[in-house]
Amino acid sequence: MDETVAQPILSAAERKHRAKRFNEGMKLSATFFNATAILTLGTAFISPLVQHPADVFTNNGWAFLLASVILHLIGQIALRVFLRAEE
Repeated sequence: MDETVAQPILSAAERKHRAKRFNEGMKLSATFFNATAILTLGTAFISPLVQHPADVFTNNGWAFLLASVILHLIGQIALRVFLRAEE
């Protein structure tokens, strides 16, 4: 038998509430990626400056810089693409 479970029709207030909850989760994810990007950027510059001030980009500095940009872009994509309308 092909039994399907009928989904209840949600009220406008319930749809708005669910969209708001989903958006808060997306904002939290974006905040995580942006904070990780800042941490990676700090690792790319602060650690080499403390150890060897003249060699900022010689030991994986460019890789850390690229990683921080990619993490920031992931956070921005999460905000731009996945947010739902709360109308």
